Amino acid sequence: MTETEIVEIFLAHQWWSITALVVCVIGVTLCWFGGLMAALTALGNRRWVWGIATIFLGPITGIPYALKYQEAEYARSLMLRGVWVLLVGLVIAAVILMLGR
Repeated sequence: MTETEIVEIFLAHQWWSITALVVCVIGVTLCWFGGLMAALTALGNRRWVWGIATIFLGPITGIPYALKYQEAEYARSLMLRGVWVLLVGLVIAAVILMLGR
């Protein structure tokens, strides 16, 4: 399947494509906001390495920090919800590709 065919599939199902895009953006936003909350929590609890790493890397280091330390429960809930919402958006996009063939 060429790039042109993929673009045509998404354009043919543009309302579902827009829905998938919006859902993915919401998921990424929740992940990044959760990462910022994890960084603030880490810095507030004097876990400097975790805090600084999470400022620069966001959810990549925020999720392990939030899973390891109980004080980051709010950040963990935001990031895990963001991951689930992002996965839903990616599943919608995959269904568009599979049904568009």
